[in-house]
Amino acid sequence: MLASASAPDAAAVRRWTGLAFLYWFGLVCALEPGNLRGGLPPDWTSEIVRLLGAGVLGSASAPALLVLARRGKWIEQALGVVLLAPALVVVSCLLAAWLLQGRWLPTPADVVSQLSANLALLAFGLAVFLGIVHLAQTRAQARAPAASPVRRLVERERGRITVIDLDQVRWIESQGNYQALRTPDGLRLVRRTLASLERELDPGRFVRIHRRTLVAVAHVEALSPLTNGDAEVRMSDGARLRLSRNHRRALVDRLDACVERPLT
Repeated sequence: MLASASAPDAAAVRRWTGLAFLYWFGLVCALEPGNLRGGLPPDWTSEIVRLLGAGVLGSASAPALLVLARRGKWIEQALGVVLLAPALVVVSCLLAAWLLQGRWLPTPADVVSQLSANLALLAFGLAVFLGIVHLAQTRAQARAPAASPVRRLVERERGRITVIDLDQVRWIESQGNYQALRTPDGLRLVRRTLASLERELDPGRFVRIHRRTLVAVAHVEALSPLTNGDAEVRMSDGARLRLSRNHRRALVDRLDACVERPLT
């Protein structure tokens, strides 16, 4: 099975963890003059510990933010920030109690005070850093050369290795966590999502015709309109598949590219 492209590699985690330390250390340093003007006592030992602790604690959130930036939709990213911010505040209270106050646990009043004072700022800082990571990943993906479409699928399951030649695949239909690939020898099952499989295929050879179906363009024999605006696709093996109206244009364009006279 092809490796997942959604998990950040170790080098990226180390790089972003280091950048996160500098980001949070710099952010807290930038706020320090305001704290001093606000009348907070300049206990420099405590201040240095607090600054370093902010950098370490912020850098600990970097792996989670990397995963959110790469895999999550915006609603998942927002929820991740909302959940991560109070968790970091509570952990910072624990560290302050251990390192600065000589106690095992912070008092409830300390936790409430820190949540009230820093939760919004921390959530904002997390959101900004998440945006930076997302922007950097988007630009890196845009600069990266496109991967060559695969010619064969290698499926590994329970110690068994199966090689599927995509030249033999007529059409692909989603069946839950598995995808059924129709070949002259029958159905071959692979365990992955249809979307991830589609990204690996040559778009010039395979086209989505329905949310659950991909077809090999070379094996499409005819299109027949249906009364509801959809159409029926007849394949070379005799199969008749539903063509959604939303995907009709893409299939017709691909078929037009394969013949001398455009289809109507």
